[in-house]
Amino acid sequence: MSIFFFFAALAALWAVGLTILGLRHPSFPGGEGGARIIATVSFVLAGAGVATAVITGQEEEMAKQAEARAEEPEAAPSPAGRPLRVQVDPTGQLRFEQQELVTTAGPTTIELTNSAPIAHNIGIVGQGVDVVSKTVGRGGRTSLSAPLRPGRYTFYCSVLGHRQGGMEGALIVR
Repeated sequence: MSIFFFFAALAALWAVGLTILGLRHPSFPGGEGGARIIATVSFVLAGAGVATAVITGQEEEMAKQAEARAEEPEAAPSPAGRPLRVQVDPTGQLRFEQQELVTTAGPTTIELTNSAPIAHNIGIVGQGVDVVSKTVGRGGRTSLSAPLRPGRYTFYCSVLGHRQGGMEGALIVR
């Protein structure tokens, strides 16, 4: 049972209790002080219910995403000499279609296809590597090459604000 259900049950009991007291005692809540106490407790219970609903929903969503990631097959490394291909989200959102790339150590080429309405590029950073391709508009293609050692790198778009907006992913070299 989640904390949301606890607060929902508590709020329901509070409402039933107030109703019973109000019906049985004509002078309820007994003045301005009593009314303020009841209003304060009611607002706290309502706020706690909303907050726990939001938190519970976020936890459930994160659990679903983690489960989906666990079920995804591990990406196979790109064979040596074959370029890694990356697509930009065509709707204009600041994201790549691929969140993870896997390849083998050695000379590596990444090709970017930009089908988004705004300009993008691709860069790699990590393990002493820091390279960026030229920037291309909608329908454009660009690429970069670098010798990569085994390890973890980040691929990203270096256009101002794009990486901060979510345009990055993991590049794993085996």
